[in-house]
Amino acid sequence: MVLELPAARLERRLAQLVRMLHSPVVLEDGRTADVAASVGAATPHAVGSRDLTVLQRAADAALYDGKHSGRAVVASPAHTTVPSINGRRAGRPGTTVWGRAA
Repeated sequence: MVLELPAARLERRLAQLVRMLHSPVVLEDGRTADVAASVGAATPHAVGSRDLTVLQRAADAALYDGKHSGRAVVASPAHTTVPSINGRRAGRPGTTVWGRAA
């Protein structure tokens, strides 16, 4: 099933998700813990591809843009060109090449 939402509505829904995820969590002993989340999303329409690998890479790149901007980010075609090694964004743990960081 493919969910098609207008871009503005998708951005509002992602922002709502981020707000919900930023809600403090009450622990068993009554203390609260602050929670934060970064969200990146990719849709075939926004990215220009229905290929799952392309969508996952674009969503991952958008996620890291979200970490830096503090908001949810919908992937664009530019997010599909982020360099990766074995399907992982360069510089992330597990992306070493010949014993050194990629």
